[in-house]
Amino acid sequence: MAKAAAGKQSVSPKDYFLRLSPGKLSGLRGVTDASGRFKVLALDQSNSFRKFIKAAMERSGKKGEVTYQQVVDAKLEITRVLAPFASAVLLDVNYGARQAINSFAVPRGVGLIVRVEASRDAGLPGEFEPGWNVAKIKKMGGTAVKLLVYMDVEDAKATKAQMSFVKRVAEDCQKEDILVMIEELSYPRKGEDKKTPSYVARRPHNIIRSAELLNPYADILKLEFPADIRSDSQQTVEKNLAEVNKVAHRPWVLLSAGEKFEVFAQQVELAMKAGCSGTMAGRAIFQEYFDVNTPAEQRRFLETTGIERMKRLNDIVDRYSTSWFERYGISQANLFAAVDPHWYFNGKVPKVASRTAVKSEY
Repeated sequence: MAKAAAGKQSVSPKDYFLRLSPGKLSGLRGVTDASGRFKVLALDQSNSFRKFIKAAMERSGKKGEVTYQQVVDAKLEITRVLAPFASAVLLDVNYGARQAINSFAVPRGVGLIVRVEASRDAGLPGEFEPGWNVAKIKKMGGTAVKLLVYMDVEDAKATKAQMSFVKRVAEDCQKEDILVMIEELSYPRKGEDKKTPSYVARRPHNIIRSAELLNPYADILKLEFPADIRSDSQQTVEKNLAEVNKVAHRPWVLLSAGEKFEVFAQQVELAMKAGCSGTMAGRAIFQEYFDVNTPAEQRRFLETTGIERMKRLNDIVDRYSTSWFERYGISQANLFAAVDPHWYFNGKVPKVASRTAVKSEY
């Protein structure tokens, strides 16, 4: 079976998925539902969890620093309650991935996506989490690798550094035969914030151009919503979404970026109708978990509001999204037909085929 090299658009998007290696195809099936749609619960945040817990401690008058165990306990509780409603869970190596495996927090049949990059400030070149790499994610049984890169496509130096890291991770994923999901994230420049007009104006183009740059290295794209539904016209929103869907050669999923749930739900419906293949959401679903004061209230929030939100997003994805099968017009029969009889021998016919050389019944 042909093998597309990481970083090269040598085949059409459809052929890329028809020729997808067995490890990557298994990973793709492992992070989607039976229909090929993404319903991913994102829990790979590190700093935001510590900030949420610290704020909760201060409200209750508790002093001291946030502990490792507090972060782990929060991640595992959210995982246990909400993961049954997800196609996969995204976790970090610091507090979540191994802990979820050993505690059986991730249910059978739910994929495990693991973050590979270190948590760094926006604008700094990406790097691996110390002591961590793609090979270790594959070895531990991860279903897929997630890589986040902060992008400012108008900053040539920063973009070059980020793309160098992207290429390295993509090559490692190719070598280890594991699916890679690449996330772009825009960021304000010095002197700006997320409401600064100059940042707001360039953000849609940054998302669209980032998707173009990341296409050759990604199996799946994780993208921001390319508009502001509070202030942009319907025409602008639809135009930007159509452009994202056009330039994305890979299936793309929508990230929540910490948006309030009701706003995110609207974004999800619009994105799915534009060709998006699902969601990878976290804080929009569970952020208020940290706003209640007791463990019992936190659990109740997850078992009521949290589950309701997961079901609502899943319903939107089921109704309006484009599965990766549909995106490329691929059927199971197409995938089966793409298997070369000698795929395990790099497509070459062995000099002596085992079926003719062996005379025993086995």
